[in-house]
Amino acid sequence: MVSLAEFKKQTAALPVEQRPSLASFLLHSLPEPDYDVSDEEVAERLRQMKSGEVSTISMAELRDAVFSDRGR
Repeated sequence: MVSLAEFKKQTAALPVEQRPSLASFLLHSLPEPDYDVSDEEVAERLRQMKSGEVSTISMAELRDAVFSDRGR
């Protein structure tokens, strides 16, 4: 088995034209998520956001919250 560091090195050496195929393979090899969001739920959340019922946060705020929950 190749180490992750060696795999990254070998991947970086691939021709640019071949990397999307590898990326696609890797993404499709991941397990299906254990959640499902319906179109209706997306529409409702969008409506809530537009109406001001809920507010958005920045990516930095999300990252900070996730890492603080993990004790980092």
